[in-house]
Amino acid sequence: MSEPTQPWWNSDDDLGGLGFARMFAYTGLLLGAGALVIAVFAPLEGDALRTVWIAGFGCAAIWVAAMAVPRYRAAGVKTSWAVRTAWVLGGLAVLTAAYAFVAIWLASGGVELPAPVHWFTPERVPFGVTA
Repeated sequence: MSEPTQPWWNSDDDLGGLGFARMFAYTGLLLGAGALVIAVFAPLEGDALRTVWIAGFGCAAIWVAAMAVPRYRAAGVKTSWAVRTAWVLGGLAVLTAAYAFVAIWLASGGVELPAPVHWFTPERVPFGVTA
C-alpha cells in the first residue's frame, strides 16, 4: 500500500500548503480590486458612514492576502506578486474611502474638496463639483 497523499490545503505543519497560499493571495487580490472599484464608483449620496464599509473591505483584502505569506514561506517559495498587488489595491481603497469620508464631512460644513459628484446628495453638491 502506498502512503496516502495529503490534500492540497494541508501540509505537515498544519499551516496549509501552497494551494492555500495561492487561494489567499488571489482572494485578497479580488477583494482589493473590488474594494477599489467600489471606493471610486459607489454612489455614497452624502452618507459618510458608507465609506466605513469600503475601508473594511480594503482592510479585508490586505488581511486575506497577508495570510498567504507564512504559507509561501513554509513552502520555501517566493511570495506571489498577487499578495503585493492585493496590499496596494486594498491600501488604495482604504485611502480613497478615507478621502471620501473627509470630503463628505467637510462639504457638510461648507468646505469644498475636489471629489466626484456621486459622493454627495443632489441637493448638497458643493460648488464647483461637476459630473
